[in-house]
Amino acid sequence: MKKISRQAAHDKVVENILASLRMEQLTPSAAVVNGMKACVAGKETTDNLLAAVIRQHVTLRRVG
Repeated sequence: MKKISRQAAHDKVVENILASLRMEQLTPSAAVVNGMKACVAGKETTDNLLAAVIRQHVTLRRVG
C-alpha cells in the first residue's frame, strides 16, 4: 500500500472542499482559497479562518 504524506492528505482535503463548492455552483473568494492553503501550510488555524470568513461574509441581524 502506498503511503501518502500528511501534506498530500491536507492538500487533498482542500481540493475536495473546493470541488464540493463547485458542485453546488458556489465560488469561494480568493481570501477563502488562500486561507485554506495557509491552513494546509500550517500558517493559519481553521478556527481563525472560519472567524475571518464570518466577519467578511456574514451579515448579523438583530431579532426583536
